[in-house]
Amino acid sequence: MKTPEIIILADTIHSLDGEKRYTAMGIAAGVITHLGSRSDAAGWTGTHTRIIDHGEATITPGLVDAHIHPIFGQSVARGVFLGDAKDLDDAKEIFARHAATIPDDRPVLGYGLNMTIFGSDEPHGGLLDQAAPGRLSYVTCFDAHSALASQPMLQAAGITGTEKFDDASSIVVDPAGNPTGYIREFSAMTLLESALPPQTLEDKVEGVVQLLRSMASCGLTGGEMLDLADPDSLEILRLVEERGDLPIKLRVAPWIMASDPAEQVQHLITLQGQRGRRWQVRGIKLMIDGTIDNGTAWLYAPDSEGESTSSLYLEPQRYIQNLNTFSQAGITTTTHAIGDQGIGFVIKAISSLPRNGVAHRIEHLEELTDEDFSALQASGATVSMQPTHCTHFVRADGSDPWSRRLGKHRASFAFRLRDVQDAGMVLALGSDWPIAPYDPRLILADAQTRRRTEVPGSDTTQPRHKLSAREALEGYTVNVHASTGVDAGRLVLGAPADLTVFAADPLELTPEQLCTVEVVGTYLDGEPVNSSDPMLTASNTAD
Repeated sequence: MKTPEIIILADTIHSLDGEKRYTAMGIAAGVITHLGSRSDAAGWTGTHTRIIDHGEATITPGLVDAHIHPIFGQSVARGVFLGDAKDLDDAKEIFARHAATIPDDRPVLGYGLNMTIFGSDEPHGGLLDQAAPGRLSYVTCFDAHSALASQPMLQAAGITGTEKFDDASSIVVDPAGNPTGYIREFSAMTLLESALPPQTLEDKVEGVVQLLRSMASCGLTGGEMLDLADPDSLEILRLVEERGDLPIKLRVAPWIMASDPAEQVQHLITLQGQRGRRWQVRGIKLMIDGTIDNGTAWLYAPDSEGESTSSLYLEPQRYIQNLNTFSQAGITTTTHAIGDQGIGFVIKAISSLPRNGVAHRIEHLEELTDEDFSALQASGATVSMQPTHCTHFVRADGSDPWSRRLGKHRASFAFRLRDVQDAGMVLALGSDWPIAPYDPRLILADAQTRRRTEVPGSDTTQPRHKLSAREALEGYTVNVHASTGVDAGRLVLGAPADLTVFAADPLELTPEQLCTVEVVGTYLDGEPVNSSDPMLTASNTAD
């Protein structure tokens, strides 16, 4: 056995290889070479072996978020955060205060607006006109599939309400045909965003570095970046690595939109395999529908507003063609599917593919019938879900737009994490940042409670779908990798030494304690990322 370059000690090291636990780990050339006890480690040392003792801390395989948008999200999460606004008046006050700090010749921006504050009314840009009269204002809603624009913003972008799109995007208009300021889906939103001052490349690079550092400080060692929406994305990653290392590893899966031309399929295939030191392009993301909250999901029956009746694809057969092409090219895919008919359509499409060893994952899986659930089990598909999409945006009393549009019966078939887990399917977990916060501690906690755990007294939605602490942790480790056909996420000999270090054992803490447990640090390939932490740098060389 190779002599370790580094030996890491801790009272608990969860391997997630069955129930095996250790207290010592040896690392050489970035991979795990030894696993055992503290007394075993005394016999591993060489002349130049570094020893890092984390004392009572607990080490787990590195946490990986199965769904993030760290570059595209820079354009979404601009301005003031409105996600905690309690009602319309509160949102207006928050936005007005922010507008007062922005020069008159600059647009006023916001993000994260929860459409629940509109009650049973359709969202509209009048909120922004009232909060910041006469200003160019633009706010993305929490789902990032819709936005609000002030009337001056609509005029600046040349929006008339007569625009047509090659997908299900739309500019919402009133009975007289005038735009209300409610914008649905990406093609329509792009028209508005093209009128905003562009971010500089340097702004994007700095923003990504700061974001990924923050993600690492919360315990993440990796993330699955499910887009290349920003055309500068790969250049940004290259520029970051010219200046240093990425704070987390990234698997990049470019998305293909329903409105993209056929040649985009081949272009995305050619991107596969491009890589840097800590990022690689591997996989494709597709989207069959939008979101329930804004009426662009694909349901078997219309929602309470008569909406969510079709795919984002004007010709859904094109989705099947794209999926088949990627599968034949040996490329793993992830498909955004939220409404029951959209999910059912994707399940049938995946079921029809040859079993060629290529993993195909369904993302979100928000509202699923029992019949389609049975088909899902037989399809060979893997699943990725976001626990906080339920706990942050769905209310137990059904007053939120998601529940109201579906009605009580259909809402009862939603966010079925427990059912997916019990059926033995691969279940990966993540945040979908900037849709929801990326701190994995909060998401692991909410997966166990089915409520917003860090908020005392928050209500619980469908508590039968709670996961155990171990199941949730596997959703951030073993299952993230397995969902795209990779055997990883365990601490075993030969595995990359990607580690998350907690001050206490996340499998023993209550969910409430888990929300605030200290992340001592993270390692990538055996190298500490948060090197300023004294516990990570306090090491000694063996004699």
